[in-house]
Amino acid sequence: MIALLLQGQPGGLVAEPSIWSMVVYSDLFTKVILLILLGFSLISWAIILRKAVAFRRLRGKRHRFFDVFERRSSLAEAYQGALAIADNPLTEVFKAGTRELKHLSQRPAPEEHAGGPLDFATSAGSVAPPPPRVAPITILEKESIHMALEREAAQRVEDLERGLPFLATTGAVAPFFGLLGTVWGVMDAFLNIGLRGTGNLNVVAPGIAEALITTVAGLAVAIPAVIAYNWFVSQIKEIADELGHFSSELINVIVRERRG
Repeated sequence: MIALLLQGQPGGLVAEPSIWSMVVYSDLFTKVILLILLGFSLISWAIILRKAVAFRRLRGKRHRFFDVFERRSSLAEAYQGALAIADNPLTEVFKAGTRELKHLSQRPAPEEHAGGPLDFATSAGSVAPPPPRVAPITILEKESIHMALEREAAQRVEDLERGLPFLATTGAVAPFFGLLGTVWGVMDAFLNIGLRGTGNLNVVAPGIAEALITTVAGLAVAIPAVIAYNWFVSQIKEIADELGHFSSELINVIVRERRG
């Protein structure tokens, strides 16, 4: 490798080595390490850009959702307004809570069984349907709605976390790949010293520089991945807290409306 670097110009002896020339004339093992790091980098940046755009859009949708929910005159009105804000974890949790509430409301109460005291006979002798159930929500129903909200919130958070494990893996593994390439390059440099029988700086320096390229590449891949991972985790934690607070508020609103 060193001899090739020193033959930079056709008629001359020495061309100043560059990073690109050291990469081009590096051995196969170093090139494989650099290709692996390049793959990690491309995938990481694709995840980072996609997540950054998604969280930016989501921030606006969250503000719009809370505006709609706080200005409601009834839960039904808030639900209709929330439906217009698609691809939003808060909307999905809201829908899950209203689905569970509707399911519980459609279940007949114990005294509403066929032939019970609330049945009304028509002129033709048939039984009329029981009146709509508007009784206050029970503790068991409240717990059922709470569980439905928690399940949906956990699913939304899991969707937001998609891709983050790869960023965490990149931040943890990329420096070690770089170190592996560096150790290999240093070994190769000392092997060349032994074969040439001299420790001249002009002989040692290019080999050591080549060995350090993979370390630089590993850090260049890992640092953005770690920064992005920590930022996304903080954003997801903020959204998870919002979902928890909204779930509690939604249950309180349902209880108040059923009592009213």
